[in-house]
Order: sequence, then structure tokens, then C-alpha cells
Amino acid sequence: MIENIILFILFLGILIFVHELGHFLFAKILKVGVEEFGIGFPPRIFSKKIGETVYSLNLIFFGGYVKLRGEDNINDPYGFLNQPAYKKVLITLGGVIFNLIFAYFVFSIGYLYGLPEFAGEIKNMTVVQVSSGSPAEKAGIKIGDIILYFKYNDQLIEIKDLKNVKEVLKDYIGKELKVGILRGKEKFEVNLIPEIKDSIGPLGIAFSSLTLVKKPFPSNFYYGLTKTYDVTKNLLIAFKEFFIRLFKEVRIAKEVVGPLGIYDIYAQMKTLGISYVLHFMALISLNLVLINILPFPALDGGRFVIYFGELIAGRRMPFRIENLINTIGVVILLILALIITIKDIYNKIK
Repeated sequence: MIENIILFILFLGILIFVHELGHFLFAKILKVGVEEFGIGFPPRIFSKKIGETVYSLNLIFFGGYVKLRGEDNINDPYGFLNQPAYKKVLITLGGVIFNLIFAYFVFSIGYLYGLPEFAGEIKNMTVVQVSSGSPAEKAGIKIGDIILYFKYNDQLIEIKDLKNVKEVLKDYIGKELKVGILRGKEKFEVNLIPEIKDSIGPLGIAFSSLTLVKKPFPSNFYYGLTKTYDVTKNLLIAFKEFFIRLFKEVRIAKEVVGPLGIYDIYAQMKTLGISYVLHFMALISLNLVLINILPFPALDGGRFVIYFGELIAGRRMPFRIENLINTIGVVILLILALIITIKDIYNKIK
């Protein structure tokens, strides 16, 4: 448990570091002063000043920041706010650019070890989640186990498609099934009785038809590029569907999770192995790209809209208006973060 938490903090820290490094390096390249490069939010644990910049590690680890010279002082002629619009646009986009590059790099390296991909064969049903107190947990099924078959009265239950497993097994609620398991090199059977109460299915498990796909060097870098493109495209579709549901139902979908929810998924991926952790890390990095690029106040996307508008119009938005917009955005984001965290805690207790 403690090991998982420490490794998860490192996992998040890497993603945060990459994002903030993008802002930092673009600022340095464009000759804009950087007062502080911080991982996490204060109170400070450690800090060291090198040149003009303070490098800090902070206690509240779920975040990070780059404090640019004059980013909140319109009277500093050399500060960020008085820089040319193109510099502000590039520095603002630096974080998401680096998250995108990082995801590509992780996918490319991941292919050397093997990345999880759909096998297209129903025989490869890998368990990726086991609900607490479920029939599967009581029977001893673990994350990473491969389901070989389901039997009722020694007759095989035909499963044609992973999408309809839940529906097929509903016909056997209250009846004892035999489940064939492959764990490592060991094959065995367990007996369990499906229940109707579990939200992820009568057995209390989620699984997918996955296999590890390896690509040799240097072709792994090409496949890393195609993987980045495919996953980004699928995430864009998922984001579109999420916002359509959000505006229709006016509520936060159950799929939305905060740090606690991400930790639970990370712990499951770690159980499955390094390939799944690398895949998850790249996936989170791409999520950070899409979330941060949203045209919402206080996010990189919201700032980009302001500075790109300045670039096109040739004049700057009044500082007090820009500051008010971003302040409202921060307040809304903090409220959303609180709601999502409460939801995560409620789900864990439940």
C-alpha cells in the first residue's frame, strides 16, 4: 500500500514535471524571465535558487507551476504581460506540447516491452478490475488473471463478444458457475454464483481482450506515432460525448475521477505490469493535453484564446479584465476539484 502510494506520487510528479518543463523551456528559449519553477503547491519542502530562478518542491503534490517575471504586474516593462503576443502564445502552449511529445515517447518505449492492445480473440479475457466483496473476489479471482471459459452444469457458456458478456451472464444469476482461470502458467477452476447487485457485472469483474504487442527498434518510434494519433483521436471522440452528456444531464459523469480515482486505476495497472503502467501514463499525459487546451478561463486553453486574440487584433486585453476572467476560472476549477474529490471519497466508502 505504502509502496503504491509512493510510486503513484512519483508517477504524477513525472507528468506534472513534463508539463511545467514545457512552459519553463519555452520561456527560457524566448528570453522571458522565470522567477520560480515549482512541483506541487506550497508549503515548500525544498527550494534552491539558480540564477534568476527558484526551483522548489512543495507539499501539495497534485499540481505544479512556473512563475514568470511580471505575469501579474502590468508595470514591469520586461515582464510576461508586456511581451509580444506570439511569445505569450508559445509559452502558454509549451505545457501541452511537451505532454504530447512525452506521450509519444512513452508509447514508443512501451512498444519495446509490449503495449496492451485488443487481441480480437475472445479467448484473451484479461481481468482488469475486481470489485470489493464481489463473487469474483470471494472466489479468489485477481487482476491479471485470464478467463478461459465459463461453464454451467459442465456445459460451456458461449461468449461471442466481450460487449455482451454482462448480458449473457445475467441469465445465470443465482446459479453456480465454473470459471476457468489462467494465472501465469497455472490453470485452475473456481466456482462462483453471479449476483445482480454489482455495478460492473454479475461477477463483479471487468475484463478486456488484450494482448501485449511488441515492436522492434527503431520501428517502435513509428508505431509510437500511430498509437499517439489513434489514442488522441479516440480521446477527442470521448471528450465530445462527455460534453454532450454534460450539457444534456447537467451533472458530472461517473467516469470523471480525481487523484483518488486515478490512484485506484494506477494500482490496478501496476498489478498487471509495467506495460500497462506505461500505457496508462501516456494516456493520462494525452488527457492533460486535451483538458488543458480547453478554452476555459485559467486553463492553458483559456489563456491561449486571450493571447491569440491579442495576436490577431494587435492589441492587449485590459489586465483587470484578463485577471478577473482567470480568477473566476480558478474558483470554478477549485469547486469542480472539490466536488470530484468528494465523489471519489464517497465511491471508495460505498
